[in-house]
Amino acid sequence: MAILRHELRIIGTMPGTTLFGIAMPIVLAALTQGLFTSAVPAGSADGTGGAELAVPGMAVAFAALGAGRSGFAFFRDYGWGTWDRLRASPASTLDIVVGKVAPWVLMSLVQMLGLFAAATPLLGFRVSGSWPALVLVVSATALCLCTFGALMTAVSRTSQQLNSISGVCGLAFAALGGALVPLSALPDWVDTVAPAFPTYWAVRGLHAVVLDQGGLPDVAAPTGALLAFTALFALLTTARFRAGESKVYWG
Repeated sequence: MAILRHELRIIGTMPGTTLFGIAMPIVLAALTQGLFTSAVPAGSADGTGGAELAVPGMAVAFAALGAGRSGFAFFRDYGWGTWDRLRASPASTLDIVVGKVAPWVLMSLVQMLGLFAAATPLLGFRVSGSWPALVLVVSATALCLCTFGALMTAVSRTSQQLNSISGVCGLAFAALGGALVPLSALPDWVDTVAPAFPTYWAVRGLHAVVLDQGGLPDVAAPTGALLAFTALFALLTTARFRAGESKVYWG
């Protein structure tokens, strides 16, 4: 909890990061909602338009592109020369990892829900289904992608490597998972590989709530898939993460 509070204080000194994570998706959703209108599935709730596709897609896309942010919390300690001091504290390696990743899960959750709240008056966005179901999918998405961020940190030796890996993976997740562009507008082969990306399940869960008037039972499968990805990323992080490994900040 001490590590978590410390990270939250640091995040609190960067309000622009939070605002950027809400403002930019709003702008892109506003620019693209007309393009998304033609991709609205038949049988969606009455009044559904392009905003109901564009806003959830941008929310998931930016969450994927920002997945690596939690990793810089680790590299920052290397840059400040405080990593060894942190390791010498009573906190275990698990305490350190959870304490540094959890605040970014909360940040991602706030940004996605903030995007939905802001898009309601600005873009006419509306949720036809259950808000508790929406919050459940968003929470599972934030947890999954931030855990993937911890995995990217574990395999990166320098902050530049982390920046490169997170950028490439984030873009692949956003594009091939159907977040940036609806799957119906992508080549047929993307339909085959899309379920291998957690963003596919995040978008599917959000569409079930936003477009199809879904409730908690309707998001059980997407949420379960996201949690399965989370468990996989956590296991891989545990297997790869070495607290004593030398890392370079801005190297």
